[in-house]
Amino acid sequence: MIDDAIRPQLGIIGGLGPLASADFYFKLTRMTEALRDNGHVPSVILSVPQLPDRTEAILTGHDGPLAPLQAAVATLNALGVACIAMPCNTAHHWYDKLAANSPAEIIHIGDAVVAEIRRGLDRGRVANLATRGTLVSGFYQHRISAAGFDLCLPPDAEFQERVDSAIMLVKAGSIAQAAAETERALHLAQMAGADVALLGCTELSVVAASLGDTNGLVVIDSNAALARASLQRLGYPVQEARGLPTVSSRPADGRPSLRVTWRAS
Repeated sequence: MIDDAIRPQLGIIGGLGPLASADFYFKLTRMTEALRDNGHVPSVILSVPQLPDRTEAILTGHDGPLAPLQAAVATLNALGVACIAMPCNTAHHWYDKLAANSPAEIIHIGDAVVAEIRRGLDRGRVANLATRGTLVSGFYQHRISAAGFDLCLPPDAEFQERVDSAIMLVKAGSIAQAAAETERALHLAQMAGADVALLGCTELSVVAASLGDTNGLVVIDSNAALARASLQRLGYPVQEARGLPTVSSRPADGRPSLRVTWRAS
């Protein structure tokens, strides 16, 4: 039994990967409008980097990650959390099975992303920079289409190769190289006609603040979207924090202006 004085409100399933989890918590903290420590969200991070690879499981058709993910959800529920955030896009392949037995709401990262897109846009073609497992799972395609946006899948095989490379470079700690690979993938997405590029892997969220001029391409950070959704669910005020990508309204000419912008907190 946990003491009510230290009971967390938000449970975070982390370690998938570790840098992505650290990035999520950083953004959660920076986006919280608070003047002192006790204005922030009481949280607990359960880091489980030992889970089986999520993409490999989806591509080979097995549910190896499910049981440990269910155990993580049960552990956080035992601590009495009100909400659970899972800063790993690919792990949301098992969302329905995880949510079915969780008293605490598990915030779906796909819903958070769609809400983030809708903050400033009402139409456009969306390219998803994600793991092959997330793409096969299909939850983003369903949600993005249902929200009235078109999907843009660059036909060049180099696009996914660049995305895969960037993700692995972040996992290896090579952030500058990962940012360069991400920028190349963003360029290919724009050449294919994308108006919006979703950083649909939280490893890519790690490099969001390192990206250069995207030439008018809207960039949506899934970790930042999940952090915003977590704060809103728990009733905490949200601020636009320096160093985080923001989405503003589409100008009258119909073309998005530069979207990797920085606002002071």
